[in-house]
Amino acid sequence: MFEDLLYSQDKGIALLQLNRPGVLNAIRVQTYLDLIAALTAAEQDEQVNVIVLSGSATAFSAGNDLSDLLPGGNLLAVKEGVAGIFHTLAALTKPLIIAQEGVAIGIGANILLHADLAYAGKSTRYSLPFAKIGVTSEGACSVLLAEAVGPKVAAELLLSGRFFSASEAQQWGLLNQVTEDGEALDNALAIARQISKNSQGSIRAIKRLAKEEGHVERVDRAVAIEMQLFAELLQTEETQLRIKQVLSKQ
Repeated sequence: MFEDLLYSQDKGIALLQLNRPGVLNAIRVQTYLDLIAALTAAEQDEQVNVIVLSGSATAFSAGNDLSDLLPGGNLLAVKEGVAGIFHTLAALTKPLIIAQEGVAIGIGANILLHADLAYAGKSTRYSLPFAKIGVTSEGACSVLLAEAVGPKVAAELLLSGRFFSASEAQQWGLLNQVTEDGEALDNALAIARQISKNSQGSIRAIKRLAKEEGHVERVDRAVAIEMQLFAELLQTEETQLRIKQVLSKQ
């Protein structure tokens, strides 16, 4: 049904699993298209009450597939994919639960800002390495991260690009629970089953009230500004050199 992810639906729960294990679930243009289509299908399916998104046992996602950002890549498609996925996430009316193991880098980390609940294995490592490769943050991270973790922590994570741990992510409120390694998805599915049994009208009203009026438009605006600067930086010699250096080490 999809090229880059697995989709299943059972007892009110739609499970989406990133499925590019050979590249640590790096997200290429096709992955964005698959995610948008799968999330939209789950949102529109009357049999689905809760959406769970996970990766593999070794990686949630290594972030954007950097090969898409080299000359010859389709930058317009990348920009449209990023805008599309975060618009879709912002517009969801059903609960989104994320389960992570291994590494969660770039979009793999900042997608937590768009989840209602999130669980991660204790060895999961995160990074927002945008400054390391010479681009900007994405996914409305430029505005949502500081609101979630505080401006000083957000500045440190974005400016340094350092790795941070699952325990730090939980301390800052980005995760509900740190589990034993390999148990994040089980915990996510367990809470999904509980939520699925509750009044769905109530669940959707609670989620709607948790977002300020105009949330989707705010995310869209932030993403548009981010991607404009992203594209400008991507054209520079320094950024292209940094990306090639990262790819040469993979």
